[in-house]
Amino acid sequence: MIKRNLFLFKIDNFLSGFWPLCAVAVIYFEQITHSYTQAMLVFSIINLTQSLCEVPTGIISDKIGRKKSMIITNFFIMLGYTMWALASVKYGDVLLYFGGLFVGCGKAFLSGTDDALVFETLKKLNKESEFDKVFSQNRSFDELGLAGAALLATFVYYFKNIEILAWLGIIPSFLRVILSCFYVEPNCVTRPTDAPLKHLLISINILKKSPKLLKFAIVKSFNDGFNAVNWRFIGAYYAELIAPWLINIVRIVQEIMGFISYRLVCFFHNYTKRKVLFLSILINSFIKLCGVIINTAITPFVMASSTLCYGISTTVENTLLQEQLTDRQRATMGSVISLFAGFLNFIIFILIGIIADIINPRISIFLIMIARITIAFAYRKVLK
Repeated sequence: MIKRNLFLFKIDNFLSGFWPLCAVAVIYFEQITHSYTQAMLVFSIINLTQSLCEVPTGIISDKIGRKKSMIITNFFIMLGYTMWALASVKYGDVLLYFGGLFVGCGKAFLSGTDDALVFETLKKLNKESEFDKVFSQNRSFDELGLAGAALLATFVYYFKNIEILAWLGIIPSFLRVILSCFYVEPNCVTRPTDAPLKHLLISINILKKSPKLLKFAIVKSFNDGFNAVNWRFIGAYYAELIAPWLINIVRIVQEIMGFISYRLVCFFHNYTKRKVLFLSILINSFIKLCGVIINTAITPFVMASSTLCYGISTTVENTLLQEQLTDRQRATMGSVISLFAGFLNFIIFILIGIIADIINPRISIFLIMIARITIAFAYRKVLK
C-alpha cells in the first residue's frame, strides 16, 4: 500500500510545476507594483517567511509525520496563489505580499518533508539505495508540469492577458491539497518525543560536529539562492529580447531539457558524485553566461539548453545531502540548513532587483552566472 506514495508523488510534482504564471510571474508582479525591486520583494518575502518558519515546521514534520505536513504545505500554497490572483483586481501590493507570506509558510513545511517522505517510503521498502533514481524520476514530472503550464500560458497570454494565468494557477494547487490526503505515512522511523527545543538543539549539535556537512550546507545555500533568483528573474531579462508571450515557448524548451536531464541521471549512478556535481553546475552556468554575452533573440534558447545539466546537478546535490542526515532529525536538520538559505535568498533577491532597476536585468543575470561558476569550484573544494 505504501508503494502508492511514489506514484502520488509523481502526480504531486507534476501539479506543483503546473503553475501557468511561473515563467512570467516577475512581469505580473512588476505590472502591479511598477518596480522590479518591489516585484522581487514578493519573492524575498517568500524566502524570509520560509526562513522564519523553517525550523518550527521541520520539527513539526518530524513529530506529526510527512502526510499531515504535505497537506498543510499544499493548503498554504493554494491560499497564496489565490491572493496573488486577487491582487489583479484590488489591493494589489498588499495581496501580493500577503500571498508571499502564505506561499513562504507552505514552502517551509515542504522543505525537507518532501524528500524525507520519499526517502522514508524507500526505507520502508528496503530500497534506500535507489533514492537518486526515484528522486530524479519524480522531479522529471515537475519539469513536465512546468512544460505543460508554459504551453497553456503561451496560448492564454497571446489571446487573453496575464491576469488569467494567475487565476488558472489556483486549480492545480487545489488538486494538490486533495491528493495529499491519500499519502500513506511511512512509519519506519520512530518519531521524536523530546521537547521541540531539545530536538532542535540536537539537530544543531549534529551539524556542528560534522564540518563537511556544515560546509556542504553553506555552499548548497548559496547555490539554491542564485538558482532561485535566476529562475524567478530570468523572464524580465527575456522580455528585453523577445515578445513576452514567447517567453513561455522558451520555458517549454527549458522544461523539456529539464525532463531529459532528470532521466539521464541513471547513466551517472556509478560515477563519482562530487565530479558529476562540479561539472554539471559549471557547464550549466557557462552556457548561460555565453547566452548573456551573445545578448540577441537566440539568447533565451541558448540559456534554456543549459537545463540539460540541471536535473543531474540537483539530484546529485540532494542525494549527497540525504546521505549525511540522520533519520530522527532528517526534516529538522534540513530545515536548519534551509533557515540560513532563506535569509541568504532574501538578500540576493533584493540586490538583484535593485541592480535591475538601477542598471538593467542583463547585468543582474550576468552577475548570477559568475556567482554560480564560483559555487561550482566551492563544491569541488568542499567535497574533495
